[in-house]
Amino acid sequence: MEKGFKSLTFAAGLMPIAGFILPWLEKDPFHYSGYSLAMLGCWVLLLFPLSGAAAAGLALIRSRPRAADLLYPGLAGLTALAVLIADLLFSDSVVLSLNRRGPWTEMIHLRDGSQLVRFHPVESLGFGLILCLLGTLMLCVLPLIFRRFLDETRLDQPLAFRKVIRPPTVLSGYRRFNLLAVCLVTLSVTWVWCGISPLKVWENRGHAKEYLFGRDLSQVDQAYIQDQINRAAQTQAMGRAQEYMSNKYRNLLFDQRPDFQEMEKERREKEKEILASMDPKEIRRLKQAAEKDALKEKQGGYFPPETSPEKIKGYIVALLETIAIAIWGTLLALVCAVPISFFAAQNTLEIILPGEDVKSGSSRKSISFMVRRLLDACRGFNEFVMALIFVAVIGLGPYAGILALWIHTFGILGKVFSEQIEAIESGQVEALTSTGASAAQTIAFSVMPQVMPVFVSYTLLRFESNVRSAAILGFVGAGGIGFLIFDKLNGYLFREVCTMMIIIIITVGIIDHLCSKIRMRFI
Repeated sequence: MEKGFKSLTFAAGLMPIAGFILPWLEKDPFHYSGYSLAMLGCWVLLLFPLSGAAAAGLALIRSRPRAADLLYPGLAGLTALAVLIADLLFSDSVVLSLNRRGPWTEMIHLRDGSQLVRFHPVESLGFGLILCLLGTLMLCVLPLIFRRFLDETRLDQPLAFRKVIRPPTVLSGYRRFNLLAVCLVTLSVTWVWCGISPLKVWENRGHAKEYLFGRDLSQVDQAYIQDQINRAAQTQAMGRAQEYMSNKYRNLLFDQRPDFQEMEKERREKEKEILASMDPKEIRRLKQAAEKDALKEKQGGYFPPETSPEKIKGYIVALLETIAIAIWGTLLALVCAVPISFFAAQNTLEIILPGEDVKSGSSRKSISFMVRRLLDACRGFNEFVMALIFVAVIGLGPYAGILALWIHTFGILGKVFSEQIEAIESGQVEALTSTGASAAQTIAFSVMPQVMPVFVSYTLLRFESNVRSAAILGFVGAGGIGFLIFDKLNGYLFREVCTMMIIIIITVGIIDHLCSKIRMRFI
């Protein structure tokens, strides 16, 4: 048995190694092996020969092989297969990709440099991939077939000794194998599906530098800035002349106004008059302002941030509105979540609705089920989506953001509070109920003192989170500083956005410090 098992293990380990070298895709005149595909970019395929070599080596070295010696190399092969399939299904930028020409026809595209090779996903597969799959399958199945041989419980030892040491068995190894297989395959597939690539960040580091600190100005950009400087005074005079014409003829009927040519002539004369009346200092100031605005427009970037006192004052006022939204959303959620959590928790529900009969038990289960589903529904959607709904229903403004935060935070706090109530020590509750205390007295003097520190801690945590969330709700018109951020982003005024982000970060730090002070008073 031992010799046959080692031979099969060694053969199963050689299969992925041989299959990796043999052609996988054999459509003439192209012959691609797992090795050639790995060299083209599918590096995960190297797991096939490595897993086979590991299994074969461990089978030869160990005097008594373990299930893990086969299961984990087999798991490496399964992971490589999962990544290969995920590349075919979800990725269009790698070496291999799946192209569906119709509902019943599919082709595999292989990019070999500038050459594009098409294969049928089944008919063109060679013997190499089949060997890899068979070897991986054998590595995963052999421990189950030779279960008695691999079971590390020594049958020649006394039964009492075997119960004491409780060594791992093949079935326990399979349970760990299944858990790891589900986790690794899920992570591998989602890695490819989401296009995660650490190298992509490094490859685009130049874009990040340009986006944050601005780009170098080209000759065209410099010519544009110089043109804006030269036209600064004339642009200002043009605007003032247009404002003069609008005020002059605002109260006249359309048929009482001069014709277009006469009004345009008068506007130009007024523009020349205003331009001639400007002193050199004003012209210099206008040119400096035009140069600054044109430089911001062409260079871009988030740094250095905006430091104008007038604008910072406006940002702080909008931030105070954001904090007000978070305060009211958290407060309303807290007021609703505290009482409803007693009906979601089983132990407090037994205090409110006592009774050992079937009717009382059914009522408690029904109430707890419905309350918990209500909390699920309230937190099932992000506050951003709820803000969209409330803005459409009641209009723009901070009230829509308050309602969105209220409902979402209510669902979160209700769940957390109810779970914390169910985790309290029951001895204090039983001691108080044995004295004849009512349900309200039991909750007030036994339950609340135990859960109050956690209630305060989670409420303050949600308040901090709601400040950040309220800053984003303004993107959909729910008020606060988020509306300004959205407006400046659309206007490519990134330096003003940077200033607002810095203000928000400082504010969150201050709030966190104050919340920690408050939390310490209840712990």
